[in-house]
Amino acid sequence: MTNSSRKFLLAFLALAMPALALAQNQTQPVKPAAPPPKPRPVVVATPSPSQQWQRQVDRQQLQSRQDQNALRERLRQDNLDMQRTNTSNPALRNQLDAADRSQQDLYRARQNAAVRRYQTEQQTDDTRTLPARSTSTGH
Repeated sequence: MTNSSRKFLLAFLALAMPALALAQNQTQPVKPAAPPPKPRPVVVATPSPSQQWQRQVDRQQLQSRQDQNALRERLRQDNLDMQRTNTSNPALRNQLDAADRSQQDLYRARQNAAVRRYQTEQQTDDTRTLPARSTSTGH
């Protein structure tokens, strides 16, 4: 490298350094923020009177089934208690206890399944869309 090229390079660096420092310190102008998007209107679908009536019927049927199952379970429990008091054989008593636990688990599973089925039916009814009805005006 020759003496003149070194001087030229040093002069270029001496001039370029402050320019680079100024360029880094300058920030881009801040653009105004875009306005927030307009909120979508909320559409609340009110069930028709026939849908409300059907929901009430479904709720009452579920409650009726739950009550019937509870009554059956209570009768089964009373019957088992009577068998337990009348038996003196410990092995038979253990069998009755095991059968009782199994029946209680089955009862709870049935009750929970009925509730889940009802809730699933209600959710599908909420998401189902009704077809457009054609009406005649009589003209």
